[in-house]
Amino acid sequence: MGTTLVWYDFFLYVNASVLVFKHQFFPYLSPFAATLTGIGLYGAALVARPVGGALFGHLGDRHGRRPALVGALLLTGASTGLVGLLPGYGQIGFASPLLLVTLRLLQGLGLGGAWGAATVVAHECAEPGRRGLVSSWAQIGAPAGNLLAFGAMTAVSGALTPAQFMTWGWRLPFLLSAVLVVVGLWARARIEETPAFRTLALTGARSRRPVVELIARHRRQLLVTTAITAGADVVLFGFSFNYVLTLLRVAGLSLNALIALSLLAPLALIALIPFFGALSDRYGRRRVCLAGTITMALWAAAFAPLLRFGSPPVLVLAYLLSLVGFAAMYAPQAALVSELFPSRVRLSGTAVGYQLGGLLGGTLATYLTAEATDWFKSPAVTPLYVLAVLVVSGTALLTLARHGEDDGSPAAAGPSPSGSGFPTPSSRPTAPAPGLPG
Repeated sequence: MGTTLVWYDFFLYVNASVLVFKHQFFPYLSPFAATLTGIGLYGAALVARPVGGALFGHLGDRHGRRPALVGALLLTGASTGLVGLLPGYGQIGFASPLLLVTLRLLQGLGLGGAWGAATVVAHECAEPGRRGLVSSWAQIGAPAGNLLAFGAMTAVSGALTPAQFMTWGWRLPFLLSAVLVVVGLWARARIEETPAFRTLALTGARSRRPVVELIARHRRQLLVTTAITAGADVVLFGFSFNYVLTLLRVAGLSLNALIALSLLAPLALIALIPFFGALSDRYGRRRVCLAGTITMALWAAAFAPLLRFGSPPVLVLAYLLSLVGFAAMYAPQAALVSELFPSRVRLSGTAVGYQLGGLLGGTLATYLTAEATDWFKSPAVTPLYVLAVLVVSGTALLTLARHGEDDGSPAAAGPSPSGSGFPTPSSRPTAPAPGLPG
């Protein structure tokens, strides 16, 4: 619930930046420049995400997983809800876009910690043989949040006249983010601290400076996490949901078919992600994730020829099949990256690594491919960049086997002093507290 609503907030801003913000907050700019400015704030929030990962990672490893999760949800929900109450440029002048930038940065900080906290809570509370399935529910947040944001904006704009929507109707989906605050308060009252953190607290094994310890002693795991998650992020944000759908429209796909595909894709991922999460419990995280990464690399390599010679129905079929490969790559990552780090720095490593992957994946891809497409006048530049990132992700997955961090499958994922699915060379053993699982 938390990750879905957090991503709802995130995608809601992206939709509104194109439809509304250029009129409400940037009327002194040309329409094209105003749209770019609104989308630029989207990029600014992505820069804030790694900072949020470090802040909430420190909070979660030092003071508890629950405070980190609740704090991230409350910050994201409150900042997004305040966007719905923000006066426009006509009321407070230049302060309006400045406040919008500030709220967007706070939203990015919250998102930076929400995914890592949700993933670690799910992982540390799940039975060892079900960690892939349970942790994969955090991965559903991105497609489900995208679907909710698209549905909310479409429903409100369809129920109101254009003038009503532009004047006040656009604020309603943002005000719905108050639900996220309610979820955060519910989590604060109902969710217990994880067994792994309680063990750390009772044995005095908590890290004093988890982010510093992460960089000093777990750099390789952090780099591997960044590389693995960058592949999924570049596909999700820089390729599939944006670039491919745009080119399908250029290739002749009707607008109604494109809207149907935009709805079908996240629904398919919501169904496929738990399936591949469960599959990773049986066959291993690395194997399932690597198979999905290879599939997406082949899709990226074949996209340009398909676009040139394929008919719209063939392109649609290829796109739908690519969702299977993406789900296989994306679903096991939550458990996979959690198991790379000892419990002392698990939330910091998971959150920071994932958000750095997002920064180097979708964010950098959006900028570089736009510039490169302009330089080389070819739409093939984006798939080539995606292919290069996926090769890096696949290589990072292969290094796990060479370092003995093989799969995370039940056969390989025995108990370890760090509380992860397999031993971490740099982790320090700690005796579990009486009556508490290790």
